[in-house]
Amino acid sequence: MNGKINWGILGTAGIAERALVPAIRQSRNGVLHAIASRDAKAARSWAGRLGFKKAYEGYGALLEDPEVDAVYIPLPNNLHAEWSIRAAGAGKHVLCEKPMAMNAGEAREMAAAAEKAGTRLEEAFMYKFHPQTSEALAVVASGRLGAVRSVHASFTFSLESDAGDYRWAPETGGGALYDVGCYTISISRLVFGEEPESAYAASRLHHKHRVDVSSHMALEFPGGRFALCDCAFDSQFQSRLMAVGEKGALHLDWAFSAKAFDVKIHVIEGREHEHILIPRANMYTLMVEDFGGAVLEDREVLYPPSDAVANMRVIDACFESVRTGRPAAV
Repeated sequence: MNGKINWGILGTAGIAERALVPAIRQSRNGVLHAIASRDAKAARSWAGRLGFKKAYEGYGALLEDPEVDAVYIPLPNNLHAEWSIRAAGAGKHVLCEKPMAMNAGEAREMAAAAEKAGTRLEEAFMYKFHPQTSEALAVVASGRLGAVRSVHASFTFSLESDAGDYRWAPETGGGALYDVGCYTISISRLVFGEEPESAYAASRLHHKHRVDVSSHMALEFPGGRFALCDCAFDSQFQSRLMAVGEKGALHLDWAFSAKAFDVKIHVIEGREHEHILIPRANMYTLMVEDFGGAVLEDREVLYPPSDAVANMRVIDACFESVRTGRPAAV
């Protein structure tokens, strides 16, 4: 393999066109090589408009291309496991859109398939690659806040209830908890640096589509520390993190969605307020480059599949709690 990897994309999802295609194009080590769709016309259109070298009808046909090194999978959640496993079997490295799977069992099967094939597998949580995330975690690790006692993470927005969007369909893994709640759980685990012991969650279902239009989760971490997580499809936009420690607090206004603009990390220590400026950065490009580097350098990805499995275990516990009305062990 030379100094660049050939990317294939399975499916013509909007997130791929808006974010991943530009990220691969802008990356130092990636090439737009192939696009696949169940609709041959759509695949050819993408190839012509966006600069892919090859277009395939059907995802399996792309996986048979020996020149494809890695694939990005932005398919509906219920298809992540199947096509990640098939891609690993074809010797392709996989960057899979979040959430990794429908449950932790599927995520473990995906991890096992990648390990058996000797390929890389990573969950596409782009926010983890933004410099504000590493800087915020460094502030926490420095001890400036003291021991973190609580985290509050919110990711909410307004989503039109279009029946054509897979996020409104239970069978394809729809709902706010899968779509954006996964971010709030992920960042809570990062801040505390360990796994929660239990989860208590409640959801409000959409009257027609019967997926959670909003969910609220309380995660209990060792030592009586808690994360409160909110996600919704019917609320004012929020993308926030608050971490409160014994001596100080940290606040991010754009925890999961810092795109083409500068952001600030707000650190509060008593009456002292510091605003740490983080210059704009393309977190998708940084993610693609880091993944490509892992492939080219034959090293582990920054966030191994075990991290995705752990996040799915918490999501599973939240869904169990919603069903039973009681806290669920993680």
